[in-house]
Amino acid sequence: TWTLGQLIAAAALSLGGYLLLGINEQIALRWSGSTIGWVPGVGGSFISHALANTLGMTIFVGGAVRAGVYARYGVTVAQSAVVTVYGALSFGLGLAALAGLSFILAPAATFEILGAPVMLMRLIGALLAAGPIAYLAGCAFIRRKVVLMGQEIAFPPLWLGLTQFGFGLGDVVLSAALMWLLIPGNNLGFATFASGYLTAMSAGLFSGVPGGLGVFEGALVALLPQLHRPDLAAAMLGYRLFYYLLPLAISVIALAVQSLTSRRRAPPEAS
Repeated sequence: TWTLGQLIAAAALSLGGYLLLGINEQIALRWSGSTIGWVPGVGGSFISHALANTLGMTIFVGGAVRAGVYARYGVTVAQSAVVTVYGALSFGLGLAALAGLSFILAPAATFEILGAPVMLMRLIGALLAAGPIAYLAGCAFIRRKVVLMGQEIAFPPLWLGLTQFGFGLGDVVLSAALMWLLIPGNNLGFATFASGYLTAMSAGLFSGVPGGLGVFEGALVALLPQLHRPDLAAAMLGYRLFYYLLPLAISVIALAVQSLTSRRRAPPEAS
């Protein structure tokens, strides 16, 4: 069971995580040339991330929802696409750095539990950790557009790349802290839990299953055998509730209210 303090803290961490995403998205919107206000911008970010996190295929679902929500505020499809890629990169940079470090430092037994070759996972960890470094180097030194898969891409300035990296780290750390907080009678250090959490999250993302459902939980159970199964199951349930289901319910209600408001404001059709 959870105490009232745990529930309040979990709600605050979930809200803080989505607020962090919203602020980061506002920075991206300004960079793309949009002048959307903070309230609709952060609200649109919350709706798009809540739906994308739960339904999976984050870039496509989040991008489509974001374009639809922002369109009424004058944000173009191209600007929405830039913001979607920017946000995905932010999360990817943070996860790559922390997961890469976790893979490098994790005991060999961690990978043996998952049936993965130790040296291969160390190599993957090194490549993951090198990704953010290479990206920031590109932001610092590459001024011209580069062509990737037939598309011209320009690196953001270094200050913006560092901003992405910082917000990405914060996003991953807050989501890990949320689940760690909800473990009943928790006596496991956060660093130990975060190591297993990052590995399980990576497995869930690479699986392609919406929200990593099942894959994430299975990997976490295998990686954290020192936790009692009922306690870990309770933490997983609470994590899904606070980070996925409640934001999803709020976003669906918000979309319904917006739709009704738009219909009432629409001019009557000429007879």
